[in-house]
Amino acid sequence: MTSATPRRSVTIPAQTGHLAEVRSFVREATAAFGAPGLVADDLVQAVDEAVCNVILHGYRGFSGEIEVGAEARDGRIEIRILDRASASFDPTTSPAPDVAAPPLARKPGGMGIHLVRDGTDSVHHRARADSGNELLLVRRLDGAPGEG
Repeated sequence: MTSATPRRSVTIPAQTGHLAEVRSFVREATAAFGAPGLVADDLVQAVDEAVCNVILHGYRGFSGEIEVGAEARDGRIEIRILDRASASFDPTTSPAPDVAAPPLARKPGGMGIHLVRDGTDSVHHRARADSGNELLLVRRLDGAPGEG
């Protein structure tokens, strides 16, 4: 049997000036779901990075909206990010950056996706049938390592 809390969501314009609203939403949702501080911190960082990537690389300066939804289900928090941006990029296929290399020796880019992966147990992407993307970030509520 699946136990789920009511879904919460916020919709913002695809502009970086609205990222604070997303961070606040994730903080409030994780607190309502009873997540420990570390889980909340990781999800705030991961969602902020993912939404920022949608704004900068998906919409590329064009207007649009991003919906961020949160739900607790079976001991996990699921954060769903929906947009109408280009569906040409699947962040789950991006190679991991070489974090062992000194920062100045690394190729630019990829750290945001790394932070999304690092702050979650799993990340799933799909192109939406009616255009856009759906990114699902999953994290166990208890903070224990997930199944990946």
